[in-house]
Amino acid sequence: MVSENIKAFLDFVDESRKVYACALDNMRREEKKLQDFLHAIEFESSAKERSKICTKLHRSRKARRDYKDMVEEYEEIVKFFQDPQHKKTLDQMTNLLGRVRKVEKYHRERQYFPRVKED
Repeated sequence: MVSENIKAFLDFVDESRKVYACALDNMRREEKKLQDFLHAIEFESSAKERSKICTKLHRSRKARRDYKDMVEEYEEIVKFFQDPQHKKTLDQMTNLLGRVRKVEKYHRERQYFPRVKED
């Protein structure tokens, strides 16, 4: 159905916003963890424990990189639809979806009633 294609696009835009916001939050959280790990390394006297902390730091930095990549991939999409002109187009597409669904419903439920009765 045509409405499913429009809905898929609108869902993609909405999901892009959610993924972007989540990735941005996670990236910032990993950046804050960096300071915690650095302080833990600084104050740890045992080389073995520092090594464990460094492994955690390595994993955190890798996770941060993955989140940053996601942010960069979705950022342009999110910014594009934040522009007032494009946001208006998106709102119009939402209205279009409703109108197309209404037509599709009409087509599914229509009936023909003969105008002339034959004897």
